[in-house]
Amino acid sequence: MLEPDVVSELLDAFTDSAVARKRGKEVHTLRGVRGVPTGEIARVAAAVWEEQEPTIADEAALTRLFGTAWEDGLIAIGLLAAILPDAPNEALDIARDWADRVDDHQTADALGSLLLGPGVLASGVDPVKALNPLLHHRRAAVRRAAVLAGLAMVPEELTGPSVAPLRARLGSEGVMFVDAPRTKQVRALVDAGLRDPDASVRKGLRRVVSAWAVHDPDHAEAWMEAVKGGVPKIIKEAVVKGARKGRRLAARAERAAAEAAADGGVDTDA
Repeated sequence: MLEPDVVSELLDAFTDSAVARKRGKEVHTLRGVRGVPTGEIARVAAAVWEEQEPTIADEAALTRLFGTAWEDGLIAIGLLAAILPDAPNEALDIARDWADRVDDHQTADALGSLLLGPGVLASGVDPVKALNPLLHHRRAAVRRAAVLAGLAMVPEELTGPSVAPLRARLGSEGVMFVDAPRTKQVRALVDAGLRDPDASVRKGLRRVVSAWAVHDPDHAEAWMEAVKGGVPKIIKEAVVKGARKGRRLAARAERAAAEAAADGGVDTDA
């Protein structure tokens, strides 16, 4: 059973005034920041997952934790992400409720990529329909969270302290939600956020488009060429650079496979 007060006490033990001052300049949220180093947030998150064994029945405690402070919120996101495979529909509903309260970019990115995206994938719902209220929210951070759901729809390894409970659950350092790009869903989300007027949302969209282009360069380029009126400059650059990187990585993998096949060949004259 999740005990939010215990989690907060653990975080308090790692509070660093220098970290608090620096983070206070970088993170602007009404919940405030404690000043816990990122590595310690991850360690606390993994320990809470293993020791308190939260489930979807802990919704009230998770929601309380999410609203306590910035670091607590990142841990709540990570715990719910680890619970999500067992209750995807319920977790998606909770995530959408939390998203409505998001007011900083880091929380938006974690919530979008670890909860909204995986929740949409696991529930089998249309991403734009499921996230429509968030995509059109008055606050840019909420819209950014909805757009970042697209990161879960490409085989991109996710990082950050909120990933720690999933790593603990899976027993793996690398966490990704698909083994091949879900191009139809990614394209729908990208189209929905393409003309957003806020720079922070466009920067979030750039992350998604870049990852998409790396893993599916042909479709990403075809999408870009088909957009009426063209795409913003930062999006075009993301597609071009991502596609170039993707093809370079693919060529390298092909060479490595060919070399391995040659080294492992059978000598028929022996």
